[in-house]
Formats: sequence, structure tokens, C-alpha cells
Amino acid sequence: MQSHVEVTFHEIARNPSLEASVRRWAARLEDAAEIVRAKTTIERNSARRTVVSLTLSLADGEEPIIVTSHPDPYVAIADAFRAARKQLLESPAS
Repeated sequence: MQSHVEVTFHEIARNPSLEASVRRWAARLEDAAEIVRAKTTIERNSARRTVVSLTLSLADGEEPIIVTSHPDPYVAIADAFRAARKQLLESPAS
């Protein structure tokens, strides 16, 4: 799935380390669902928090969207992917 991971930065400089973190977390989701694409937006808001928006395109057509916020961008990324994993594992099997 790594080629289908998109990372976009808004109001924050592109950071290869943050992008690598997103790719590692996305790879860990592969056992929870068949993910076609993972689109992640990382942005800094006016409250000096990092907001991470994660949109997953699943093979069954679903597109869950998760938004998290935290002062530390790595924690915001981790929180988004943990929430996505929890949502994917709790959703009823199709």
C-alpha cells in the first residue's frame, strides 16, 4: 500500500520525518482492512496545535475520515491512525 499513501502539509513545512511516520502507521493498518488509499493532511492551526486529517479509501467503498489534534505532530499522527484502527476493527464485517 505504500505507493497509495498521500501526505499533504498545510501551514507547516514539508517534513520527511513526519511523512515517514505516516507511512509506517499506514503500513500497520494493512492487517485491519484492505486499504486502497490513505490520504493524510498535516496542518498547524492558530492554537499552535497540529491537526491531522486521515481519509481512508477501503476496498469495500467505505471512506472513514478521522481528525485529531495535538501540540506534538507525531502524537497527532499516532492518535489519528490509532483511532482509524479502532474504527476499522469495531466496524461490522461486510
